[in-house]
Amino acid sequence: MKFLKAVFAVILICVLIASALWGAYNMFPLRYTDVIRSEADEQGVDRYLVAALIRAESNFEAFAESSAGAKGVMQLTDETAAFCAEMLGIELKENDIYNPEINIKLGVYYLKRVMDLYNDEDLAIAAYNAGEGKVREWLNDPEYSTDGESLDNIPYEETARHVEKIRMYKKVYALLYPNL
Repeated sequence: MKFLKAVFAVILICVLIASALWGAYNMFPLRYTDVIRSEADEQGVDRYLVAALIRAESNFEAFAESSAGAKGVMQLTDETAAFCAEMLGIELKENDIYNPEINIKLGVYYLKRVMDLYNDEDLAIAAYNAGEGKVREWLNDPEYSTDGESLDNIPYEETARHVEKIRMYKKVYALLYPNL
């Protein structure tokens, strides 16, 4: 009888662990891995940061659209997509912004741009969300930045939450997908 109870306990623990992992992989999907790898590596951007950003922005939905008009898996506005495409020498056709391969290429390019601009991952994420101009404004305002190089606090609650969320998502993706 004790043996059966022990076997049942082990089976129950295995089922619980499997359920937790299944839930984690469903909450944190990973698609477009080849594109993420190649574009992140080409631009010198952390692969897990790209995956976390995509998860936060669109949950890997190619046709996602925000109320602000951002589109695709990396949620680019038409203006940002056009700028990045021009910088990369890509001719954008109608609806290319919804093509994950193109969207990720443009989005990673833009992420690299704001990373280079601010030399700080949190500031880059904030700029990706709120815009480069807003982050520059905040850095120049002693209410938000005491040194002009880092933010003591982010005045937009949505952007502050976004930065925290992506930090956490990046850790989760590194844990769940160590071979990304």
